[in-house]
Amino acid sequence: MSQLLHMLRLIRLYRRHGDLSGEQLRAVQRQRLRRLVEHARQHSPWYRARLAQLDLDDLRLEELPILDKRTMMERFDEIVCRPELRRSEIEAFIQDPVNDGKIYKGHVLIRTSGTSGRQAVVAYDRQAFDHVRAVNLARGSMVDASPLRVLQRALMPSPLKFACVLLEGGFHPSFANFLHQPAASRWFIDVERISLREPTERIVERLQRCQPQVLFAYPSVLELLCHEVAAGRLDILKHPRAKVVSLSEPLPASLRERVQRRFAVPVFDLYGAGECLPIARSCAHSTGLHINLDMVCFEVVDQSGRPVPDGEYGRKVLVTNLFNLAQPLIRYELNDVAAVTHEPCPCGSVLPRILSIKGRSDELLWLAQSGGGLRALHPYYLLEAAQKFDAVLDWRVEQLAAQHLRLDLVLAPGTDLSGQTVARAFLDEIEALAPAGSVRLELRLVPRIAPDAQSGKVKRVSSRITPPDGAG
Repeated sequence: MSQLLHMLRLIRLYRRHGDLSGEQLRAVQRQRLRRLVEHARQHSPWYRARLAQLDLDDLRLEELPILDKRTMMERFDEIVCRPELRRSEIEAFIQDPVNDGKIYKGHVLIRTSGTSGRQAVVAYDRQAFDHVRAVNLARGSMVDASPLRVLQRALMPSPLKFACVLLEGGFHPSFANFLHQPAASRWFIDVERISLREPTERIVERLQRCQPQVLFAYPSVLELLCHEVAAGRLDILKHPRAKVVSLSEPLPASLRERVQRRFAVPVFDLYGAGECLPIARSCAHSTGLHINLDMVCFEVVDQSGRPVPDGEYGRKVLVTNLFNLAQPLIRYELNDVAAVTHEPCPCGSVLPRILSIKGRSDELLWLAQSGGGLRALHPYYLLEAAQKFDAVLDWRVEQLAAQHLRLDLVLAPGTDLSGQTVARAFLDEIEALAPAGSVRLELRLVPRIAPDAQSGKVKRVSSRITPPDGAG
């Protein structure tokens, strides 16, 4: 009961923040930034050396040093504020399959891999994860979660039913978010975690059986499920308050409209990163994503780190995670291309909005089956294959025909890793869904993979195959 009361207090806090004026919210943000900087200066050797002369009474975010992923990993042991967190030990822990999804010395571990291909590890303490869950509940994109309603729901015999279709593995950001729920949330939420690796038929069967009130999935998975709805094999989200929540990938407006049309429910979009999970979320008006000012500082900047004008796209963003004190990430560089506006939203929220995110938009691959027809291969299968090899700096797969894929690989200089070894790992993932020997994987070793000229992102998975009828 004490854990439930703790969660109710946090929900109440973030609901109260939602009623503040813009200036009041920015005051909360400044207070939390000062707390974070002071904590980092006291407990992180890396930040202590860089922030020692900082005047906390005249704290200016734009004067703080920028942190990129390479530096964060190379100086990991100096950046973290907990002496028990050591990069070599954490990486060994993550690489052991026995530890998948386990808590490490009181911390939730997240493994990320952005569009640069470079992996990173982020450690959250459990208190930080309580805040992640509370702010998501309080802001209304999932459920109407006033403290009173949550308490009423906790006392009801059947909790709310959530279903998530995600890449399984306790160190993936989205899956970990559902795996490591605060114990108190289980009083009022029951989560059906469905692995993306399960056959489509099994995913549909489990969704049909559990009949969720809220469905969480990647946009590419939602596209696949739209195909199942159109084919008459999937019929869920019948509750009057049912919702779909998209996460982890950019949600194109056309796909959002398609999902809303197929499922006949509101569609919400969550934007976050493994380094800072709850950055922003959409509202019912679909006019962008509202930034959680009390959880993050979000800066849109040009290639040199200078701020861009309101409404204009930058070349990257800088995020400051205000709630994770175990591993301070201040002005952390993400290669997302975004634009922000402070113009009022029709929903009445005073939070600034991310107009759109021009991120990587990978496609489903459609593999020919021995009995005829096509079967979808989600791009996250291929991400798993790439993450097995530290020497793989970047990669891209293009589907040229139903049985012909091309793999471009960028390998670290001087590595003794064979490109054929990596290709075999990719092929193993592919042949788990396609008949053995039915897919030709053409390998090319390349010096670099050029990003898209407009978005600046690498589209790692693309297909020239027309999806089956009903997928649109």
